Amino acid sequence: MTLDVNCPWSLEEARLFAEELRSVKLKWLEEPLWPPENFGGLAELRRTCGIPIAAGENIYTLMDFERLLATKAVDFIQPSPAKMGGISELRKVFPLASVHNIPVMPHSFYDGPGLLAAIHATAALGTTECLIEWRWFDLEATIYGDALSPNRGRISVPQGPGLGIDPDPDVINAYRWN
Repeated sequence: MTLDVNCPWSLEEARLFAEELRSVKLKWLEEPLWPPENFGGLAELRRTCGIPIAAGENIYTLMDFERLLATKAVDFIQPSPAKMGGISELRKVFPLASVHNIPVMPHSFYDGPGLLAAIHATAALGTTECLIEWRWFDLEATIYGDALSPNRGRISVPQGPGLGIDPDPDVINAYRWN
């Protein structure tokens, strides 16, 4: 089980909550500190809280990923292809994280090209242990139909041209706002 808290706490608050959460045995505690670029605070929390730390969805540049990793602030790095410039930038994070022995677990709360980019990059550059952070709820309509429906926790990599699959024009038309 993982827990994404979306950057709400100071370092002291995070320490108190981590103390209460330790017994849950989380795989990771995600984005615990405000501001999200408080890499020194994340590193201190990681050293002292006893819970693996994940972060990165609010980082936009390769230079900041280098800083995050250099401070030893995370156990898992979570770049968001939709926030950082797509596959071209996302693919640069994998070898950088590998040098630091930190697994890449892309963040993709989205259902469009960002998710497809995360799937393709993770399939090509990640390990079999890689996860993609994705939404947990079902939508009224899905732009890619059943193509991205998880099967026992896994999503098949779309094999078509480009990002592998085109959006369903009927879904787009049904939800178009004029």
